[in-house]
Amino acid sequence: MDIISEILETDKLAEEKLEQALKKRSELLAECEKQTEKIKADAKTRAENYRKELSEKSGSDAGERESRLKESEKAKIEEFEELFKKNHEAWEKEIVSSIIG
Repeated sequence: MDIISEILETDKLAEEKLEQALKKRSELLAECEKQTEKIKADAKTRAENYRKELSEKSGSDAGERESRLKESEKAKIEEFEELFKKNHEAWEKEIVSSIIG
């Protein structure tokens, strides 16, 4: 009976670790999404501030610069989103394995 008790206890501990890892994974994913939104908002704010600065400095060609900045900003955000889409599952698995292991 002693070996069976140990096996049951080990199984219980493994389930608890898995639950903790899954909870941590959810928390980290939520944090990643929160950070993604913050980075987007910060990038938009910086871009807008830079656009204003350029507009004040240069006048007539500001519209063209603004257009290029908007395109650049959009490309950077899309690049970041694509990187997140490609890697978030691997990042989650790495985090979960480091918690379990």
